[in-house]
Amino acid sequence: MRLTFWDKSIIVFVLLLSALGFFANLTLEGESIQKYVAVHVNNELAVEFSFSQHDEAQFTVPFGPGNEFEAVLEVKEGRVRMLPISRELCPRGICSHTGWIEKSYETIVCVPNRIVVSFQEKPGIDDIDGVTY
Repeated sequence: MRLTFWDKSIIVFVLLLSALGFFANLTLEGESIQKYVAVHVNNELAVEFSFSQHDEAQFTVPFGPGNEFEAVLEVKEGRVRMLPISRELCPRGICSHTGWIEKSYETIVCVPNRIVVSFQEKPGIDDIDGVTY
C-alpha cells in the first residue's frame, strides 16, 4: 500500500491542525480574568485569595507552631511568588527560588514548613462534584 500525494497532504494538514490546537491551549490556558490561589499549611487551608492581571499586592501566610512565623507571597502582573524565608526556617530556600508561577499546573512548595501554594478554579468548588439543572 503506497501513500499518494493527497494522503500525505491530509496527514500534514492534520498534524499542523493538532499543533495549532496545542499552541492555542498553551497560550490561552491561563488568560482568565480572575485567578484564585489557595495556600495550604500542614495540609490545611490557611489563605485563599483572588487577583486579576493588573493587581499588585503582598499576602502574609502564618505558619509554624502557634503561627508565630510568616511567609510573604507577592502578586504582580497575574503571577505569584514566595519571597525568601529566613535560612533558619527554610535552609535551602527552594520555595523562593521557584520564582513566579502563573499557570494552573504550577505550584510553590516549601517542604520544611509544609507550605503549598497553588492555583485553583474557584473558591469552594472542591466540595461540588456535579450540578444538575
